[in-house]
Amino acid sequence: MWQSRFVLSCFARIVRSTVMVDRGYRFFDRLRSRWVLACAPDAFYDVYNDLTYSRQPVYRPDTPNFRSKLFAFEERAFAEFFPPPPGPVLIGAAGGGREAFALARRGYRVVAFEPARSVANSMVRARGEYPIETLLGRYEDLPVVTSLTEPPVPVDLLSRAPFAAAIMGWVSFSHLRSDERCIDTLRQIGHLTNGPILVSAHPGDNSIGFAVAMGYYRGLSSAAIGALAERAGLAVVHLDEGDNWPYAVLRANSAAVSQIRAAM
Repeated sequence: MWQSRFVLSCFARIVRSTVMVDRGYRFFDRLRSRWVLACAPDAFYDVYNDLTYSRQPVYRPDTPNFRSKLFAFEERAFAEFFPPPPGPVLIGAAGGGREAFALARRGYRVVAFEPARSVANSMVRARGEYPIETLLGRYEDLPVVTSLTEPPVPVDLLSRAPFAAAIMGWVSFSHLRSDERCIDTLRQIGHLTNGPILVSAHPGDNSIGFAVAMGYYRGLSSAAIGALAERAGLAVVHLDEGDNWPYAVLRANSAAVSQIRAAM
């Protein structure tokens, strides 16, 4: 059957014609994104992000598709800038525990918070004997998050401070929807941490987008992260665009942190 050049040519044309399906989907995807960004209220994005990340197996350690490995830029940042274990590390937007498990295996004590309850619960189920405390909350809630118990109990992270280091979970900084939220979040994490703070973002030149797989996001360069950090009163230790993920290593102003803790 397939020996006829005419038949092969017809089959090739049929396969080639399906490119119209791809073009149609790309057009629909762009249209959907613009419609969501134009029409959705601000609160929608928190609800959507919690829903979409809860349904992605790569963020759940109780599935075979869990993304468990650190990225190369994270490995470099931890090796070069993080203090040795067993100091406590704060991880925000921790997902199912990718960074938390990696650091706990290295001997760090970890406090992790995550906005999506089902994802946070999956981390609890998988943590075993690892020294990881898992809490529920989003960056906008800092410094107060809650326990995963029912009823939830408020937890002021200042009671766990100072942390030896902090991580804003992989590109989670891009989900903050204004410069003001970025600055306030960085300032809050700086109050909690007396060591390095690792922040990564979705690549882009301050672009705004919406994607079905990741919700609202802002594209930021490492320089843009650094500029926001300086407005938050943090020192910029290192800026990089490694592995396609813009990231920054920051550090709190030690004098400001001391003043805040003295007032507690």
